[in-house]
Amino acid sequence: MQPFGNTLVYVDMKGSEVEPYLAAVANMKVDSGAYAQFANVSLVADGKGVSDVKIKGEPLQADKTYRMATLNFNALGGDGYPKIDTLPSYVNTGFIDAEVLKQYIEKHSPLDASAYEPKGEIVYK
Repeated sequence: MQPFGNTLVYVDMKGSEVEPYLAAVANMKVDSGAYAQFANVSLVADGKGVSDVKIKGEPLQADKTYRMATLNFNALGGDGYPKIDTLPSYVNTGFIDAEVLKQYIEKHSPLDASAYEPKGEIVYK
């Protein structure tokens, strides 16, 4: 269920900006409702920071630019996430999350639930 009608947004960030962002969101309590979902990201979270950050299997590079997608709610600071809506590269696509999810399911059905299970990409110490 997607009851809130959030829109998909994206932003380009340098690796030096990505690491503190990931440190903030990856260390939120799993049962807080603010638990982040990651794709193509692996890392070790220790409750304060992150280490061994990899994007698409490659080590995070401080001077490289990465594109990150999320929901407008989180980008605006919802659930205590760092605000990213003021960054110059911020784009609100206007696409509603529920509609995008519906289209994805229609395109990829039948879905194999095991393909979406966590595979140890995020390690908590």
